[in-house]
Amino acid sequence: MLKIWIINRNKFLLLGLLLSSVQLSAQSAKSVKNKEGDIREEMIKISRQLGVTCTACHKTDNFKSGEMPTFKVAKEHMKLTQILIDKGMDGQLKDGKYATMADCYLCHRGKLYPDYKEPIHPMTNPEE
Repeated sequence: MLKIWIINRNKFLLLGLLLSSVQLSAQSAKSVKNKEGDIREEMIKISRQLGVTCTACHKTDNFKSGEMPTFKVAKEHMKLTQILIDKGMDGQLKDGKYATMADCYLCHRGKLYPDYKEPIHPMTNPEE
């Protein structure tokens, strides 16, 4: 009798584990889908701020590939933008004023290559 109870209890525990793992995998799939949706939404925003399509930075046969030079530059610029946001350029209300929002448009103004050129300083770039 004790042996049957232990076997049934183990089956019950196994069934519980299986059901909970199915639920966890469903939740993780949902979070992955939400994450992909968030990434897609952010990419659309970035492409509009740069005035480009996806193929400016991504390979069409493998969007996750980082082989294109523009992909590498964009990744570095995204890190820079995040640093600026973390330092306070987050568009939030502070001291009665809204802070500047750091995003691609801040420099690019709808163009892949910004118009702004760093001024030449005679000490760092002497004329030859």
